[in-house]
Amino acid sequence: MDPKDLLLLVRVGCLREGALTAWTARQDVELALAESATAAYLRLADRQIPLAPDRPADETYEACRAALAAATGGKGVIGFLDSTLPLVARLAEEFDLPGCSPQTLQALTDKTWARERFAESSVPGPRFRVLDAATPRDDRAAAVDGLDYPLIVKPADSSAGRGVVRAASAAELDAAWETAARFTKTGSLLAEEELIGDEISVETVTVGGRTAVLACTEKLSTRDDSFVELGQAVPARLGGALASEVHEVAAAALKAVGFDHGIAHTEMILTASGPRIIEVNPRPAGDCILDLVRLTSGVDVYDLAADLALGRPVDLDALAETGRSGFTGGAAIRFLTGEPGVVRSVEGVAAAAARLDPARERLVLLTRPGDVVEAVTSNLHRFGYVIAVGEDTRAAVDRAEEIAAMVTVHTSPAAEGEPPARRLPSAECWT
Repeated sequence: MDPKDLLLLVRVGCLREGALTAWTARQDVELALAESATAAYLRLADRQIPLAPDRPADETYEACRAALAAATGGKGVIGFLDSTLPLVARLAEEFDLPGCSPQTLQALTDKTWARERFAESSVPGPRFRVLDAATPRDDRAAAVDGLDYPLIVKPADSSAGRGVVRAASAAELDAAWETAARFTKTGSLLAEEELIGDEISVETVTVGGRTAVLACTEKLSTRDDSFVELGQAVPARLGGALASEVHEVAAAALKAVGFDHGIAHTEMILTASGPRIIEVNPRPAGDCILDLVRLTSGVDVYDLAADLALGRPVDLDALAETGRSGFTGGAAIRFLTGEPGVVRSVEGVAAAAARLDPARERLVLLTRPGDVVEAVTSNLHRFGYVIAVGEDTRAAVDRAEEIAAMVTVHTSPAAEGEPPARRLPSAECWT
């Protein structure tokens, strides 16, 4: 019997249950997972590659390299987290596997590099400045001179909304600057004029430089001091002309940064002047967006990502047609949030769960009594989520919000001498 193809997944990250479900169910691949030895889901893989808690890059590379070298059949490698993408591309290049070039993926970990490439290719976006995080306070106003407030200040090399801060006026620039600076390892920041409009993302597949749009996703985000995604919905409610323009901007953005193979997640704002690019993420979307795509179009993007990584053919024309008109309903996710403090109790779970269709919908809690939770300033601080479906996007959103509202997480300040474990709500899926 011929050996199965080896699919190597380098780290999972949060809210990726769908990927593990899809790949462990396949009979034609052997799933190898390189992940923290403490991750509960490591045991689901056919081949386990436990990593030390601090996961040094060289150790991860050597462990993954050994797994690929030992595989006797076909092989492929996938990464979901921005921090792992250069390593994944390095492995793909070394073993002559399909994938985007290491140079492109490494460059795309720097938001300033991507912003400059968009500008060079006339991909519409905000006016911006690249900043040095170490700039003295007295020189900061000059560094953003010519930009109009409000500004969005962000680290060039972070993700999940960490360190993304709004400065409404010059008086708020220093605070935004210093918050963003805490989340950069390279010392580079980006200041952008705030784009006003609805936020969406575009989920795409690219092969040989040719891109097909799989779906457009509506996004619900906080838009005050920080930017945290509180919900997603598929398909986004776009008119025909606007949808075409969105598809064109997404393809142009991917071309501008040289992304020529794989699944991508591109974020935009729909301004009064048209779609404007926020950023390209050269990886499959998080936040269970791909679960929403599968529920509404039948396209399993995780299976698609596996086929691409293994060098198997995909039908771009059929995928593009589904992305244009192949949706049979709506699906939405809404995240649970609450006040910071010690979690004392969680109420309403049983009643909310009873409302769900277990075959298509779910309620997941990412916290439990005794956790210490922080103010919701990044995507890592959300307490859980509800996925719901409906006859269209509006119905799905309404249903997800109604069921999510049934769950209440009660918190209060820690009592004097109380020693709770300090954990993010999502600590059990972020490892």
